Amino acid sequence: MFSLNLLNKVIKKSRHLAKKTKLPFFQRVSSRLEEKKKRVIFSAIDALAVKPSRDEPAVAEPTRIVWICWFQGREHAPELVKRCIASVEKHALEAKVVVLTDETIPQYLTLPEHIVQKYQQGRISKAQYSDIVRCSLLYQYGGIWMDATVFLTRPIPESLFAREFSSLRFDLNKEDNALSQGFWTAYLLASHKHNSLVKYVRDVLYAYWLQHDDLIEYFLIDYSFRHALEHYAEFRTLLLEQPVIGNNRFLIRQFMNKKTDDNGWAALRDDAIGIYKLSHKETYQTEDNQQPTLYAQILKGAFSLN
Repeated sequence: MFSLNLLNKVIKKSRHLAKKTKLPFFQRVSSRLEEKKKRVIFSAIDALAVKPSRDEPAVAEPTRIVWICWFQGREHAPELVKRCIASVEKHALEAKVVVLTDETIPQYLTLPEHIVQKYQQGRISKAQYSDIVRCSLLYQYGGIWMDATVFLTRPIPESLFAREFSSLRFDLNKEDNALSQGFWTAYLLASHKHNSLVKYVRDVLYAYWLQHDDLIEYFLIDYSFRHALEHYAEFRTLLLEQPVIGNNRFLIRQFMNKKTDDNGWAALRDDAIGIYKLSHKETYQTEDNQQPTLYAQILKGAFSLN
């Protein structure tokens, strides 16, 4: 664990130098270190001896449920989170939106005893528990998982319901070293009931916490998807078949601290997908030259593309 912690620090430093200097040398160093880290984590996943299985075939009929979670309950959520949830409810159309809490999760899932116990003990953090819950829900019920900070400006694309597995697939640029290779974003995952890919990732997370008491890597869910991508042709095919719908997933962020003008409205109106990832930990401004920003309009519930 110590060597991996040290490796993370060196990777962070090499990324900083690559960004600051623009020198290809530091980019190569960073890529090699990240590849080494991936091998270490893949070795830990291999040791779990989890194999893909199709205990039950995936259900062809889509499940029209959107799963969101705010552990403390939406009434205790920051205002931005409340507005994000409301945007999903507005644009879910015929889909049912289920907002989960710590208290209501057991109404939908019977998780393995070791998962529940280690979560209650604090060994499994809320972030890691959320990863386990999302994969468990998608396998048992199907539907779409959205983090509570996903903001929608348009109806949910039908492809997210229709495909056996889907996410916010995006194109990689030359500087992008995304762990997902553009095939998924863990904050928005969609699948049919009994999908074998989400089952594989779920089972990796179950097995990891059965055999370990400490987390090897914060993005374990992403390394589990990446392991599936690189080791199993059926999963790679499933990921490759997705349409690209996530290229503008951060578009709205560049307008959050600005007063709304024609350029901002035009950019958002031109985006046919309208799915954006925000952060409740980010510090946004409510005024720009004494005019309300886009963030202020969202908080007031006044934001609309119409």
